[in-house]
Amino acid sequence: MRDSAYGPVMNATAFQRRTLPGGAWSDASADIWQLRWENLPHDQPGGFQERQGDLAALRTTSVAAYLSPRFVAADGSCTVYIAPFSNGSTGQPKAAVLGDSLTASLNDTTYNQQHLQGYVQGNLNAAGWRVEVEGHSGRRWVASPELQGLPRAGNHLLDEARGFLQHDPQAYVIALGANDAGQMAWLPDEAARQQRLTYTLNGIRAKVNELVAAGRCVVFVTAPDNLARYWGSPPWLYAWAAQSINRELRTLANASATDNLKLQDFAALSFNHHTYSEGQENWFGDDDIHLNATGRLVYTNEITQAARQCA
Repeated sequence: MRDSAYGPVMNATAFQRRTLPGGAWSDASADIWQLRWENLPHDQPGGFQERQGDLAALRTTSVAAYLSPRFVAADGSCTVYIAPFSNGSTGQPKAAVLGDSLTASLNDTTYNQQHLQGYVQGNLNAAGWRVEVEGHSGRRWVASPELQGLPRAGNHLLDEARGFLQHDPQAYVIALGANDAGQMAWLPDEAARQQRLTYTLNGIRAKVNELVAAGRCVVFVTAPDNLARYWGSPPWLYAWAAQSINRELRTLANASATDNLKLQDFAALSFNHHTYSEGQENWFGDDDIHLNATGRLVYTNEITQAARQCA
């Protein structure tokens, strides 16, 4: 880390790894890591830049700390954040927001000049929270079973969730499910869809248990689960899959013995606000998954309220 005209700047000088708990450190500088950092507002707000390689390749790239530099481990199991939650003051509670393209859409080229991670960051900063927002298009609760390593990390958000743990966020807001449902809806027969549903629900339980075991407050934001056109899949199959996932999330939240699992039910709130809903304000675009301008305002508020459940 060094100072520059743009504030502290980071570049990597060593990579090590160990097996927890208590394993010995070993050199990992020859592994293929991925370096990520936030886009500037004029470079598609809400997205990120990435570079891949071993330490010799990555150490030549310097990244300003305010761009939230992080390294994805070669096996895809964890993302190592260097300077997260920098948008606030020491002592304020911290929230990690993990979502898909619906979350990524809550950005604006002008607004992001002040709040680099968009409207969610702005709302939560105003409410006294520090926040990191990971809204990535296509992300799911559970990665496709055939993927390993860095491609697996690019398919879901478990590696980010694990990486935030060492920075002690009070709240995890997880707004996923639409892509898990859409992938199920694409499968060719009922047996394959049921198999993928079982795989997905088991994966959700495992990920949630990992965060709860670490003592974290987790709030689920349910995905839209009415009829929707997910890249050409049958709308009724998308609705079946999304409703199955949301039913599991509601069950987990209702059954939480520690009250560390909570729910912000956007699916229920938005159920009658689709393009085909009669007499109701429409919150969605033509595919009935992604949000229009009105829906983005509602969704921003839902994520903000979700984090505040953990206060």
